[in-house]
Amino acid sequence: MNIKKAIIIGASSGIGKGISLELLNKGYKIAISARRKERLDQIKKLNPDMVIVKEYDSSTEKNDELIKNLIDKLNGVDLVIYCSGIGIINKELDYSLEKKVNNLNVSGFTQVVDYAFNYFLKRGEGHIVNISSVASEIGNGISPSYNASKAYQANYLQGLRFKAYRMKVPIFLTDVRPGFVDTDILMGNKDKLFWVAPLEKACKQIVNAIDRKKRVVYITKRWKIISLLIKTLPERIIRLFF
Repeated sequence: MNIKKAIIIGASSGIGKGISLELLNKGYKIAISARRKERLDQIKKLNPDMVIVKEYDSSTEKNDELIKNLIDKLNGVDLVIYCSGIGIINKELDYSLEKKVNNLNVSGFTQVVDYAFNYFLKRGEGHIVNISSVASEIGNGISPSYNASKAYQANYLQGLRFKAYRMKVPIFLTDVRPGFVDTDILMGNKDKLFWVAPLEKACKQIVNAIDRKKRVVYITKRWKIISLLIKTLPERIIRLFF
């Protein structure tokens, strides 16, 4: 029996944890990383033989070492998922806060997907998934780096899709763009927001999109309506909300 193997970066909570549990239930062997090892260990307890744990902060500049270590422990990998991300309200444009966001959402992301792409290039196939956001499609006056970094991720993944196509190598790249999902990142504002998806529902849809090797997927699907509005409404209207 050929067991599929996956690496999930940022698996200790929220969407990362939910995806890890879904893949585990589908028979994957998984390697998971995050800063909070105690939370990763809770996942490992569910099926110790199928879970590898690595405590790690992806905002560092050593993500290539992390990925190599996890691939070696898995003895190969089929799927790499980047779920690490942060958004900070920064009305005063404090550069130290913008840098903190970009270290994780831009530098950490780039190092992971570059290493994964080159690994899959040598292997001859593979699948890279990034948890981006609908926020990737518009700017945000109170959290500029978050939306901009998510736009970077979406654009970067599209560029790698073009690269894989030109090289005629079956490396699939999935850009997941969630709207509001019921996780800690909402900071207790769930009742003030609309179309908040239950975490389990969102993660099932994400894993289904991974199975189908979708290029871009909105979670939940209704958020594609917001995407269309962003692309069609003039900026003088949209800027009232951001």
